[in-house]
Amino acid sequence: MSGFVKKHPALSLFLVAVALGPALVAPVLAGWVSPKFLQLGALSASLAGFAVAVVEGGAASVRELLRRGRIWRVGIRWWLVAGLFPLAPAFAASVLAAAYTNQPAEWSSLGPWYSVIPSLLLLITFAGLGEEFGWRGFAFPRLRARHHALVAALIIGGFHALWHIPLFLVKGEAYNTLAGQIGFLPAFLGYACLVVALSVQLAWIFANARGSVLLAAVYHGAGNAWAGYVGIDRSGLTAQIAFVAVHVVVAMLLAGFYGPRTLSRAQP
Repeated sequence: MSGFVKKHPALSLFLVAVALGPALVAPVLAGWVSPKFLQLGALSASLAGFAVAVVEGGAASVRELLRRGRIWRVGIRWWLVAGLFPLAPAFAASVLAAAYTNQPAEWSSLGPWYSVIPSLLLLITFAGLGEEFGWRGFAFPRLRARHHALVAALIIGGFHALWHIPLFLVKGEAYNTLAGQIGFLPAFLGYACLVVALSVQLAWIFANARGSVLLAAVYHGAGNAWAGYVGIDRSGLTAQIAFVAVHVVVAMLLAGFYGPRTLSRAQP
């Protein structure tokens, strides 16, 4: 078993996360609790990370994974990038969608910037720490030992996208609503492009922040929170397509500027 995990770390993580996910969201699917608790399913990725770490290397692997969650001395610049940079693609997508539809961007309904703080903290905890111990903390360093950073990020992005498929099947979820509007395959492929692009960005943060799961979690949660603040999901299909396109362009620019081998200027 440990040999399989060492040879296929991302696949192992994916399989365990998929196995754990239904148990975490079962109360929601059964109607016992609010659909808001679907976010608990995100915990399956990090729980899977710890589970496969135990199989791979026992306590030593678990300690190493936990250590990555405690790396916070990475410089104020990377804290600002992790927390604020994801706001730029959300606003850019709104501007592009407004320009394409010849309608002014509607920002008058946005609350004050600090109104995003509660969702930011919640999403960093659940979407961020709930996933990033698995995807970035466990899988990325092991794939990175055999592949360029960009290739490792693309592999993880593919598995991460597939891991989201159950949300397309839950009525009331934004993913399910979008699939009902344009069809499952276009909706999933568009979302997969977004997840893969974000995987490249998260690998970039991870590589430049000394392999910090904490910083990756901040970037992950901030991306979700700022997109919700700007209202990408509520702004129509054009804004959502623009959001995907902007993130793909950002990922390509980062890979081009920092280099696909490391995604970092600070590492060889």
